Amino acid sequence: MKKTSYKALTLIEMLIVMGIIIILMVVGVSAARFAINRANDIAHQNAVTQIFQSLMAYYTDNRKYPDPQNPQTLIGTPGNTSAPLNKYMDEGSFKGGTPASYVYMVDDLRQSVLICVTLGGIDDETGRGIFCDGNAFGNPDLTTPTSGTNFTKKGNLDPTIDETAYNAILGYADGTSDWYGDATGWSQN
Repeated sequence: MKKTSYKALTLIEMLIVMGIIIILMVVGVSAARFAINRANDIAHQNAVTQIFQSLMAYYTDNRKYPDPQNPQTLIGTPGNTSAPLNKYMDEGSFKGGTPASYVYMVDDLRQSVLICVTLGGIDDETGRGIFCDGNAFGNPDLTTPTSGTNFTKKGNLDPTIDETAYNAILGYADGTSDWYGDATGWSQN
């Protein structure tokens, strides 16, 4: 008698293979989401650094930083020669990343500056934190409502660790503008 042999996967083997594929897909999607978030964070950090470098060039020429105003007015739109920082940036070179809120703060003497951006969208709706750059770290004389708030370090402000500074920046309406991406551009709060 001849024994019949089948050369196919059994149902259990097929379910195991499908389970492994699903696990790999979940891991791949979460790793891709992490990479996209990290790329957006780097784009925002680079934009803040670009604004700060332009402010330092402005300071070199004028011996003080521009008047406290929102980033939309500081940078303006391409071709707007009245914006204080357009002279120090290549036209159209500002790439603000994904939608975010940018904050510009100076002290009363206009000798210290702080530029911040929300990492979790407009007004940091996802609570991912704020990135700050500038030379006002440790200066308690920034314009209100941040007075009394000690910004001690360049980098990310975590809402769970640096709650006072985080809330002070989110509550600072005067020097805040929202960036809606390269195609849409700025919108003042």
